[in-house]
Amino acid sequence: MELLTMMYLGIGVFAYFTILFLTYRDMRIFRRTGYFSYRKGAFKGILASSLVLIGIFLIVSWEILGLASIFVGLMVNQKGKREQIFTTAGTWARFIGKTDIVRTPEEIRADYEREQAEKKQMEKEKEKNERREKLKEQREQDEE
Repeated sequence: MELLTMMYLGIGVFAYFTILFLTYRDMRIFRRTGYFSYRKGAFKGILASSLVLIGIFLIVSWEILGLASIFVGLMVNQKGKREQIFTTAGTWARFIGKTDIVRTPEEIRADYEREQAEKKQMEKEKEKNERREKLKEQREQDEE
């Protein structure tokens, strides 16, 4: 194998294990806190690691396509906005995903049920507004 191909494989393997580590960290944080943004991050990490693994296998035959797959996997792994979970944790604790916030399953369930109730309320308000708009349009058409 060429030196450049070996370098590409090294980049791909490093990206793969980094994504797996971050995915494991997100799973651990979700388990401790119950925040769904970390669950979503873990799912993204699984998808991203799959794309990177495919890219590693593609590098052997099609270098550019393999590197593109690795790059797409890294882009998919972007996590987005998260809740504040670290307050006094040191560097090592943050690195391994040990959080200052630990919630009980009852607290997690109560928060989930509250969020679901808020979603239903917002949907009802949206439906009300849509009905009002339809009635308003019908009145305007009747007046013409």
